[in-house]
Amino acid sequence: MNSPSVIYCSVRKKWVERTPEEEVRQHIIKHLHIVCGAPLHLMSCEYPVKNLDHRADLVLHDRGGKPLVLAEFKAPSVRVDEKTIAQLRRYNAEILAPYLLVSNGSQTFFWKFSRENGFYESMKDIPVYQELI
Repeated sequence: MNSPSVIYCSVRKKWVERTPEEEVRQHIIKHLHIVCGAPLHLMSCEYPVKNLDHRADLVLHDRGGKPLVLAEFKAPSVRVDEKTIAQLRRYNAEILAPYLLVSNGSQTFFWKFSRENGFYESMKDIPVYQELI
């Protein structure tokens, strides 16, 4: 199936509706897999956020199955702002991933939780998977 209204998700292994947000998700999935070496089988799309009745856009797990990176995606027309970051923090209060990622396709931010000071510190780039684990 190759239609302009759908895009293939290599994580879910199926065709899904093509939306601007979905295009951003697929771009980041490819980056995480090809550039960072993250295994596709350790990624989950539409990951349930318990106690909030919401779903996170993408969670990358460590080899033991624990959430490693929590990612939220927005359409390119949506600015990444404090509201977006607050949504990511709310989700992560339940998921407890040590890394956070947010992208709208033109802006991508990545943070690492610092145990020393208890805050998320901004990182310049997304590290390769081996450095994350």
